[in-house]
Amino acid sequence: MIGSTERRPEPEDARRGWVAPTPADADEAAIDRAMAEAERAVAEGTATDEQRDRVRRMGDARTHEQRRAAFRD
Repeated sequence: MIGSTERRPEPEDARRGWVAPTPADADEAAIDRAMAEAERAVAEGTATDEQRDRVRRMGDARTHEQRRAAFRD
């Protein structure tokens, strides 16, 4: 809510200098590449409906793993 003074705790990956973990396998690496491609396409205005939907689903995620899961589902 705008103007709210209540703060949610920050996830570990919100700290400056934190590096996301390396993908555990080829499937995770492929998903990470697809996520990046979809986000670029959305920013450039060239995204497909599916890419826009997947990026929108990632909007509430707080960690990279949560973003990956939201994009995959």
